[in-house]
Amino acid sequence: MTSLTGGLLIAAFAVLTAAAALAAELGPPTQLLPQSLPAVAPPPPAPLAPPINPGFAPAAPNGLSPSLTQSGPVYELPAPASPSYPPQQLPGPIDQQKIQAYRNNLSSQQWLLQGQGVSPSSQYSREIQQQLNAPDPQ
Repeated sequence: MTSLTGGLLIAAFAVLTAAAALAAELGPPTQLLPQSLPAVAPPPPAPLAPPINPGFAPAAPNGLSPSLTQSGPVYELPAPASPSYPPQQLPGPIDQQKIQAYRNNLSSQQWLLQGQGVSPSSQYSREIQQQLNAPDPQ
């Protein structure tokens, strides 16, 4: 069995050697892939006709709804619910609040000046004191 296998191997080797010799005679391959055809752009689509105006929509058989012909809201808005807590009590009218805030600001300026060691007889301290002693414009 070894002589048969050896003979087959020699025959296969001879076939491969002959194919290699034939390929060497032909030279290197000049083209491995087939050439592609030149790219051709597809033709443009045919133009479409412009849309046709179908005209006005037919009116409803019963006419328009009264909701569309009458101005104003379709339904009444509900009244806002009143809060469950009482309204905040302000100390007075807005002008009184502004006057009080101004007086508080003057008092804090006077307090800062005293903390910095400025004499109460200085011009700035006297101006603040005059404004604090002025009667309320009511």
